[in-house]
Amino acid sequence: MATKIIEMSSPRYGSGKGSTRTIIPLKAALTHQNCAGLAAAYADAAANNKTEIILDCQGLTFLDSEAMELLIRMHEELKEKSGALKLIGLNDVCRDILIATRLMNIVNVYKDIHGAIRKWP
Repeated sequence: MATKIIEMSSPRYGSGKGSTRTIIPLKAALTHQNCAGLAAAYADAAANNKTEIILDCQGLTFLDSEAMELLIRMHEELKEKSGALKLIGLNDVCRDILIATRLMNIVNVYKDIHGAIRKWP
């Protein structure tokens, strides 16, 4: 039996009628074993017309290649809908992974929620 590596709490949708923003909090490592959880939360948000998605990575410890592919796919799909994917609260390990793979130049990374919200395109 596989251990549940990621523990995602329910996404927090933006308040107000017609809000397009949601925050998805992540926990532990995001790997090929559990990317389906994030993909499902993203699909749910997309089905609810959420085009501004913030991934709260304060509890995230590691990203593997499948996780990075998922982030790129989410980024591209949201960009096509005039939306944005933003990551907040990355630890040094995850930040270094994004720098080494040059994903830091593609995805929007912010220190905290306040910076992410101020910088909506």
